[in-house]
Amino acid sequence: MLFEPVEQITRRILDQYNRHPEGWSVLVDNKGNVLVIGPNSGYRLKLVPLSPQEYTGVGVKFGRSKGLQKMVKNLPPYGFRPLSREETRDLLSTIHRKGRPTDKRIKELLEMKPVPTWEIDKKRPEAVVTGPLVAHPNLSAISKRQKELEAKLAVEADKLFRRKYPLRARTYG
Repeated sequence: MLFEPVEQITRRILDQYNRHPEGWSVLVDNKGNVLVIGPNSGYRLKLVPLSPQEYTGVGVKFGRSKGLQKMVKNLPPYGFRPLSREETRDLLSTIHRKGRPTDKRIKELLEMKPVPTWEIDKKRPEAVVTGPLVAHPNLSAISKRQKELEAKLAVEADKLFRRKYPLRARTYG
């Protein structure tokens, strides 16, 4: 099993997403675990937070899993969805009036076709809706294999954190 720094593996995920932006699902738990399931392969990441906007960690690629594909079959697909100025104003106005978007608007947003990131860079939309990230209470509970993988990733993420940030690592023992 080849563990890679999360900075490298996320670039690879983004490259694959940009080639084929449809058919992705992203599940996260509150322990820094991320499961990214693409149309042809998946990735399991273990993130170590450094600050609210910065993290390190490791990840591993795995082949297509019928069990995981079946699990995310009915989830709305993850992706980047650009909004026009009018769509952005409508969404923000609804949130301001009602405190959240309407269920109808959420459904409309999720039905929009995800686009590659280069299209967003090129068109410079007013806003971009990203997601959805599906919160899962415990990704290791999905299967025995996921539980074993989580344990290995935790060890490798800790090693990487201690090597890259030895002074911070000392603070945590």
